[in-house]
Amino acid sequence: MATLDQIFRVDVIPEAPAKFRANDFIVTGGGQAANAAVTVRRLGGAAQYWGRVGDDPVGDQILRLLSDERVDIQHVHRLHGARSKTSAILVDARGERLVCSAPSQGYPPDTSWLPLDEIEVMHAVLADSRWKPGAMALFDAAAEYGLPSVFDADGGEPDELIALSRAATHPAWSEPMLKSLKLGAPEQALTQVFGGRNALCAVTLGERGVVWFDGKSVQRIPALAVKSVDTLAAGDTWHGALAYALADGHPARDAIEFASLVAGLKCAVFGGRIGIPTRTAVEAFHEQRWERPHAGTSV
Repeated sequence: MATLDQIFRVDVIPEAPAKFRANDFIVTGGGQAANAAVTVRRLGGAAQYWGRVGDDPVGDQILRLLSDERVDIQHVHRLHGARSKTSAILVDARGERLVCSAPSQGYPPDTSWLPLDEIEVMHAVLADSRWKPGAMALFDAAAEYGLPSVFDADGGEPDELIALSRAATHPAWSEPMLKSLKLGAPEQALTQVFGGRNALCAVTLGERGVVWFDGKSVQRIPALAVKSVDTLAAGDTWHGALAYALADGHPARDAIEFASLVAGLKCAVFGGRIGIPTRTAVEAFHEQRWERPHAGTSV
């Protein structure tokens, strides 16, 4: 999915109909897989975005914003007469968000145009849950070449999502989506959805960190402690950073820790995609972190 996001910064998200003034406003690109591709680029990797947009002005903006990030868009499928996807988003003073998305119109399920033979020269793939036939075709092709495949499991019918999750090597569910399966606590639910090609199955829990199951044991790491300004695109950033780290050959735990660090830094900046950190910013944070005195050290 790729969208055009109109983001309003407000003090509180209203619970009743009213007119009120935003503190800030920006327009930027959005969408799970599109933001993940931008994350890979900002971290220093190369990324192609395969997806569909309409041949309307919104589609033009979506692609220009991806191109500005140096994401390869040569294989984006423009759909004649289709309406591209756009969202209006409120972000409050706690960094929480309310998203209202206008649905795309005229997007067929056809996958025949996907350049799946190009996967041979890739190091990892990623898909979100918004175009399920495309995601399944991608994961099947990646399996033929033995590549890691990251699945952002957030949205859709439970049976479809479980099938897609098991078709990927590294699926990671959003907490609300995993909870909707009614399989118990995250630790219990992960052991039940794990299967197929999974090397692990994870769930992102926001400020409570990440939990995953690797077929043998359930493991957890905490989230990065930051003052949250904007959680919009944090999950997209996490998945993109995970794919980047796996493509770079890092073991699963290191890749998850890296993804959590990158997503945490994103939350410290307002503006959805705008807050995705660069490799330079990540490295600078690492240096500052190690310069801090350890607990119990006299200074």
